[in-house]
Amino acid sequence: MHWLILPLVTLAAPAEPAQRRYPLPCFYAPRGGELDTFPDCAAQDADGTIRLAPAHRMKLDHDRDGLATVHVGKSFHYVARDGRSAPVMAMDNGADPFVDGRARSEWNGKIGYIDRGLHLVIARRYDGAMPFEKGRAEVCRGCTLTGDGEHHWYAGGRWLRVDRLGRETAQP
Repeated sequence: MHWLILPLVTLAAPAEPAQRRYPLPCFYAPRGGELDTFPDCAAQDADGTIRLAPAHRMKLDHDRDGLATVHVGKSFHYVARDGRSAPVMAMDNGADPFVDGRARSEWNGKIGYIDRGLHLVIARRYDGAMPFEKGRAEVCRGCTLTGDGEHHWYAGGRWLRVDRLGRETAQP
């Protein structure tokens, strides 16, 4: 009698169901619809960007620049038609608008600025930042966000001005 010994073969687990790859709910207004919350919509990467489930990406209402706004987790994100995304700060219960071609992008407590192509054009190195105005923005290092519940402001720290290219100058 001869015995045939075969190696143990481990089969790969089947692909994860879509709801496991996109565990986070999203809040957005689909094309022609009302603002709503959608479960199993997104996943968040370590750098703060999000990945939307393909079915949700197809429902987004993009503006003339090809950007849509989605709220995931604790922050708003701009999402391009191709799925690229960038986290942005909240302003008046919505995503921080682009002013002078820049929007504030916060991740892990640091703020920088993105352009309409969702490129981080000024690194997230500030503790506080104001929107651009006339080609410059006021930013701070060492300041803290404080507030009274409804309104918030930055206190303390060293304030600087930054231009659209990220060059810093002292605050007058």
